[in-house]
Order: sequence, then structure tokens, then C-alpha cells
Amino acid sequence: MSSLPPGLDPARIEARIRAYEGFGIHRTGWRGDDRTTDWLIAELRAAGVTAESERFPFPRVEVQRARFTWADGSVDGEPMYDGGFTRIGGVTGDLGEDGDPEPFGKILIAASALRGERKWSAPDARTLYSGLASEGVLGIVVPTGDPEGEIVLRNAEHIRQPFGVPVLQVASKEARRLTAALLLGGEATLEIDGDRLNSRATNVVATLRGSDEAAAPIVVMTPKSGWFTCSAERGGGLTIWLALAEALAALPARRRTVHFLASSGHELHHAGLEEFIKKRPALPQGAHAWLHLGASIGAKDAVARIGAADEALHTLTTEALASAGVEGYEAVEAGQPGGGEARNIAQYKGRYVTFIGGHRYFHSPLDTFDKACDPASVSRWGAAMWTVLTRLLD
Repeated sequence: MSSLPPGLDPARIEARIRAYEGFGIHRTGWRGDDRTTDWLIAELRAAGVTAESERFPFPRVEVQRARFTWADGSVDGEPMYDGGFTRIGGVTGDLGEDGDPEPFGKILIAASALRGERKWSAPDARTLYSGLASEGVLGIVVPTGDPEGEIVLRNAEHIRQPFGVPVLQVASKEARRLTAALLLGGEATLEIDGDRLNSRATNVVATLRGSDEAAAPIVVMTPKSGWFTCSAERGGGLTIWLALAEALAALPARRRTVHFLASSGHELHHAGLEEFIKKRPALPQGAHAWLHLGASIGAKDAVARIGAADEALHTLTTEALASAGVEGYEAVEAGQPGGGEARNIAQYKGRYVTFIGGHRYFHSPLDTFDKACDPASVSRWGAAMWTVLTRLLD
């Protein structure tokens, strides 16, 4: 049971991540996300695993224009999906910088974001933006960037309860132009012409039945959606997820039932996972454990973290990583889920093991296989996860 699953061969991992990347942008409900659903189902069925899609509703953001314009220039960007929209033509006001003592009626540029201030892109930034809206701020421009200055987007943690002020994210490579605009002063216009529409996206689900129906099941989950091609952010988790399902299906017997979930809606406050749980309300606490294959597993230059709900799972996970030769990760304190979908399971007081992290091109359009992926590293992490899963089965 401990031999390495064929799906964890680095060449197989590379082929699958490149296929996933080839589907294009993976935002929830976009064509790339739907193509991923069809692909995952086909890959599982080829291994003899019956899988299906489950549709769920979500607020789809449609943007016609997202632009910031000042006296002698303009820049396009991406709105925060849980922020506000402007009327057609935008809103116009005096230009200011964050920290302005009189922000009323102004459009602010969050210049401190260029100096490394992370509050503008934090998951709980709603409080910050709502506070600025109450002070009369008309709109906010937030420069963000990867090592090459390309835009890095914040997840929409409050997609169903958006804050009112419009926030435009722009690439940090525009820093000089934005600084010049602040020095010039005067009026500027922010236009975010968009809307939220009722739409549907899909999760992929599969169940491998165990021999003991009384034994608590295991859930193996990984997100499949994200802002751009997400090759390293999502690729490692997806390829390991497929490899575990294939290997488990090939076993002659297993005691516990194992549910597999590849969820959409990750960047929209984990919408797909919540819909999965809504249909199975007893599962969060009823599962023996949830194995969360989170962000940036095996990525180049990754900041890797692992966590577990209790000391027993924590010890199991660290021992499995050591046996697979995985080093250079942070083990967070037992009971602390960190980010990602394990956070939801913790809120339901369920048991979990979580693998999460970031990398140099996290949430950037440059998160591609050639820039950010390391199949050999993904394979080592996958070997550790296979050890965790098989031990949980026993």
C-alpha cells in the first residue's frame, strides 16, 4: 500500500499541469473552469472512478471597464470582486494618498502598498475599506505586483456581502506613473463599470466506497479555480488529487469510504466547498479527517506550510513528510488551519490535515508551468500525502 502511485511520476505530473494550464483562465464559472471539470471527470473515469459534476449558484462578476484616469494618463486594472462599482463614466474627485487627513470626496492611491503594506490585500480588508467609505472616499487604487511587476489579485472574501467603495487593483509596474499622478495632483476618475449576475459553476465529486459502512469516511479536497492560469497555485494539488484517487481505486480493498472533491469558487470565499457541505451537513464533523491539498504544493521557491487539527494528525503528517524527503516547510501549531479551505472545516469543528502555501507568482498572470512549477517537488509532497491517506484508511 505504501508504493508510490503511478500518477506521482514527475513526467505525468508535468503533462497534467500543462494540460490544466492549457485550459486558460480558471476563474469560477469561466470557460477554463468548466473545461477543468470535464477534464477531471474524464481522467477519473479512465482510472475506473465514477465522478460527476455538481452545479451550484454563485454571484458572477461581469466587468465592462476597470480604469483609473488622471490628467495625463490612465491605467487599466482589475476590480476587487467584493468591492463596489461606479456608474458608467466613473466617479471623479480630487486625487489623494492613503493617510490623507481629509479624504472626503477623493480618490486615493494606496501608495503604502508599494512599500510592502499588506492590509490592502488582506482577507479581512473589508473593515479597512468600509471605514474609508464612511469617511467619504469615492474610490481606491491599490498597486500590487509579483517579482516582475505584474498584477497580483486579492481573493473576494466578502463576495456575498460586498463593501460599497470601488477598489481597483493595478500592476505595481505602474508605480512611477502613479507617483507622478500624485505629485501632479488635481482631479482623477475611477471607473469600474460592472455588475454581479446570478450564475452557476461546478464542483467535481467522486466516492470510493469502503468495506465498513460504520467507519467514518475521509474527504480528500482540492480547489480547482483561481484568478489566472494558476499552474503552480492549483496544479500540484490537482495532480496529487488525481493520483490519490487512481491509486486508491486500484487497491483490492479499503476499510473507509473516501470522498473526493475538486471545488470551484476558491477565490470567492470558498463558495464551492460551502455548497458541497450544504448538501452533506453531517460530513464536516462526521468525517474521520479531511485532507486539504491547498495552494502552491511543490511550487518553485514556495513558502510551504502544513497544519492539522490535533497533535495526532500533526505527528502523522510530519512523519510522512520526513519519510518522503520533504524539507523546508513551516509546521503551524496544531489546531491552526491557516488559510485555504481547511479554515472552513475548522469552523465546523472538523478534523483536517492541510497543505498550503504561496510562491513568487501567486495570484499573478505569470503563474505558469515554466516559471513556477517543479514536478519533482510535487511528487515528493504527493508521496507524503499518499502516506497520510493510507494511514488514515487504517
